[in-house]
Amino acid sequence: MSNLEIFHKLLKEYYSKRDRDYITPEEMNIVDGNCEYLGIPRILLMENAGKSVAEEVSRYLRKDSRNKIYIFCGPGNNGGDGFVAARHLTDYCGFEDTLTVVLLGREEFIKTYEARENFKVLKSIAHLDYRLDIREEPCLEGVLKVVREIESSEKDNIVVIDALLGTGIRGELREPFKTLVDILNRLRDRGNIKIVSVDVETRGLKGDLIVTFHRRKMENVDNRVVVKKIGIPRVAHYLVGWGDMYALSPRDPNSHKGENGKVLIIGGSKRYFGAPVLSALAASKIVDITTVLSVRPVMEALRNYPHLIGYEVEGDYLSVECIEEALKLSRDHQVVILGSGLGVNEESREFVNSYLEEVGDKRIVIDADAIKLIDYGDFEFKENFIFTPHRREFEYMGIDLENPTSLEEVKSTILLKGRYDLIFNRERIKINKTGNAGMTVGGTGDVLCGIVGALYSRNEGFISACCGAYINGYAGDMLIGEKGYYYTPLDLIEYIPKVLSMFK
Repeated sequence: MSNLEIFHKLLKEYYSKRDRDYITPEEMNIVDGNCEYLGIPRILLMENAGKSVAEEVSRYLRKDSRNKIYIFCGPGNNGGDGFVAARHLTDYCGFEDTLTVVLLGREEFIKTYEARENFKVLKSIAHLDYRLDIREEPCLEGVLKVVREIESSEKDNIVVIDALLGTGIRGELREPFKTLVDILNRLRDRGNIKIVSVDVETRGLKGDLIVTFHRRKMENVDNRVVVKKIGIPRVAHYLVGWGDMYALSPRDPNSHKGENGKVLIIGGSKRYFGAPVLSALAASKIVDITTVLSVRPVMEALRNYPHLIGYEVEGDYLSVECIEEALKLSRDHQVVILGSGLGVNEESREFVNSYLEEVGDKRIVIDADAIKLIDYGDFEFKENFIFTPHRREFEYMGIDLENPTSLEEVKSTILLKGRYDLIFNRERIKINKTGNAGMTVGGTGDVLCGIVGALYSRNEGFISACCGAYINGYAGDMLIGEKGYYYTPLDLIEYIPKVLSMFK
C-alpha cells in the first residue's frame, strides 16, 4: 500500500474511533490555517460563522414588539463574526427594529484583515440603513452610555450579542470589558435582555445561548451550546499545512545564545561520514548550538563548517566504549538525533540498544541505521521518541498496519517517509503532501531528521515531525523552479530559512 492508502485505512479503521466532538483553541487555529492552505479563505469562514449567528439570533426576535439588537464587538475575529452577524440581521429585522453595533475600541485597532474588511462593509451599509447604528467606544464612559440606553428600553425586546473576546484570551478582563460583563449579567438576571455569545462566552458572562463553530470548544460544556457547521472540511484536521507551521514556537527576539535550541547528532562511520554532517547543517539553520559525536572521518568533514561542534571518538564505528561520553553530551542538549550514517554492524547495534536503555526520557529522533539496529523484542515505543523511517526501515519496527489496534502501544511519533509523508502515533495522524521526485536523492532523509530534531528542541514531538516534513518537502518544491529535479541535499538546507521566513 502507498502512504496515502495507509492513511485512508488507518483513518477509517482506527483514528475515526478516537475523533473528539470538541476542539482546543490551539487546534482550531491550526484548522483555520489549514483551510486557507486548502484554498478556503478565512474571510469565507467568518462569513459563514456570522451568518449562522444571525440565524440563531433571529429565533429570539418577536413580531409583537419592537426588537432592539445590541452587538458588542471586540477587535479580533470574534468581533469580525459579530460584524457579519449584524449585516445578516438587517435582513431578518423589521422596519421598526434597530441594530446597534458597538466596537469596544477604534477601527484602526481592529486586529485582522478579515474583521477590518467586514467592518468596512458594515459601515457602507449603515449610511443607507436607518436601523443600523455603528459606534466606536474605546472608553468605559461610552460603553456605559450604551448600557443606559438598554436599561431605558424596558418595553422592547432586547437581544445582546456577545462578540467581544474569543478562545485565545488569557488572564483577567480589563476595562471596559469587565464592567460591561457585570452590567449585562445583572440585566439578564432581572429578565430585561437575552444574551447570545459568539463561539465562546466572554469570561464571566452568563448568557442564554452560545453559538459555536465547527466543533464544541472545551469551554462549552452545557446545553446552552449550539454547534454550527461553517464549511471546514474534515481533512483540514489531518493535512499538514500552514496552520501547523504557524503553531511552531516563535523565536524570542530577546533570547540569548543557546535559548533557541541545542541539538546533538550521534551517528556516522568511516563509510557514511556525510550523513551526520547533513543532519547537523540542517539543524544549525534553526537552533543555536549543533554538536556532532562521531568518528574521525566525520570530524574531518566537519572542519569545513566552523559553526558546528565536533567530539571525536576512536574507531571506525560508534561502540559501547563511547556510551559514557554520549550520555554526558546528551545531558547538555535538549534533543539527540541518533542514527545518521551509523552503519549496520554488531558494534553499532550494541551501542544503539545500550544508549537507548540508559538515556531515560531525553527527546530523541531515531533515524536510518539506528532504526534497523534496535532490538524490538521488548522495546518500548516511548513518548519522547520520534522515528523517521522510509518504508524498508519501517518494516524492521514490527508495527502491523494491517492490524491498526497494534497502534495502541505506539506512544512514539512515527514519520513514515514517502511521496506523501505519514505522521502518526496512537492518538493522532496527519499526512504531508509537500515534496517531489527530486527528493529521492540520497541525503534528503538526513536533512529531514536534522530539521525535525531542531524543531523538537522547542516544540512538542508530533508538531515537530509534521512541520519538519512540511519544511523539508516545501524546500524541495521551491527548488523545482530554479533547478528542476536536479538538486542536492545541500541545496535543500539553504532553503530551510526561506521556508521558515514565510511563517513569521
